[in-house]
Amino acid sequence: MAQVQTDTLEIQADTLELEKPRFQQQPGLALAASKIFFSEKRWSIGGFGEFNYVPLQQNVNTDLGDLELYYSGLYRYAMFFGYRLTDKLIWNSELQVEFLHDRDGNTSQEFLIEAFVDYLHADYLKARLGFYPLTIGYVNNNDEPVMFYSVNRSDVERLITPSTWIEFGAMFYGNISKDWSYALGFSQGLNSEEFIGASWIRQGREIRLGVPRSIAINPQINYHGLPGATLSVSGYYGNSGQGQSVRINYREEDVNGRINLTTAYGTYHWRTFRFVALGTYGTLSDTEKIYQQTAEHSGMDGQVLGSNTYGYLFELGSDILPFLRRRPARQRPHRSSFLFDSHEIKLSLFGRYERLNTHQQVNPFLQGLPRAESNLSITTLGVNFNTKENIVLKANYQYRRNKSPLDPRPVSNIVETGLGFIF
Repeated sequence: MAQVQTDTLEIQADTLELEKPRFQQQPGLALAASKIFFSEKRWSIGGFGEFNYVPLQQNVNTDLGDLELYYSGLYRYAMFFGYRLTDKLIWNSELQVEFLHDRDGNTSQEFLIEAFVDYLHADYLKARLGFYPLTIGYVNNNDEPVMFYSVNRSDVERLITPSTWIEFGAMFYGNISKDWSYALGFSQGLNSEEFIGASWIRQGREIRLGVPRSIAINPQINYHGLPGATLSVSGYYGNSGQGQSVRINYREEDVNGRINLTTAYGTYHWRTFRFVALGTYGTLSDTEKIYQQTAEHSGMDGQVLGSNTYGYLFELGSDILPFLRRRPARQRPHRSSFLFDSHEIKLSLFGRYERLNTHQQVNPFLQGLPRAESNLSITTLGVNFNTKENIVLKANYQYRRNKSPLDPRPVSNIVETGLGFIF
């Protein structure tokens, strides 16, 4: 019994020795993006990179509009530049470049710009203005590759709660007390003419500067009162029609495309273990008008969007190295280089289960029309190897099942590999 207790204390000491992060996180931002807020200089340069390869894919249906299912190589690189204008006024910006290679050898590029100013009035009241990531869900504010286990972000947070979701707007945030924090944002809204049925509202994200036709509201409340745990509820509520109209039965009708999206998650860290649970539910109005709108925009068949959607996931992972080592970190020689640190090395195993449906409910007028939908059950098993706190090698296997009878070529499994880093 004494030996077990000694081993437990050594594992706890080993874990504490390893958990001395050099990167800190500002609310609403990932680690590298937060660098300027904790820099001792007036300026900072940071960034991240992802290099992913998917060697095994079969029966891919490109109509699903989900690039993560049918690329063979993805190269994403982002640079952040921050400048402290005054002690309370901070400028932050990002330029992100993405190169994607599909299975046919074609290459596409995408550029993303993020720029905003934070005003740090007080601990209970801060403000952010510009193009910034929305505070919704889990991965949208934890989207750098060392912050999530899998090679690609989860399907629930790509297809139901869109990740990499940036809009132009203003946000207020701060701490209500030592246990509670909040964020409240107002932004320009999505564009429904870009929606794709199987990825729901994801493709409606746009980075545009102009007078918004409608204002979306993005509230969030967080609870940190339990040791090692965070509980969060957030939402996104607004129209996506952007003042457009369609002709139905020989008359013009406005497209509102009202989105009501609510998501909640909980995270819990205990020793080397991390548990994440998340659920999201969304509704979309005017789907029959959006069908006509997308048909006019594309010049082809319209998109059948779900009027009700849902998704949830459970994920558990752990660094197993402290359980395998014979000596705790404090008793081992410290070796460090540009790519390796013996006190920061980790070997994490993880598993995740996801369930989502982009067409939980369909407008009766659209029920009989052809459509692509994602009614997915996904199990992911994988491994992460961190050579340093900010460098990770990833591999995972996904068993995927699309329960929709409308998917002519369901993807049964995917092997994904990747390398990620932040600086």
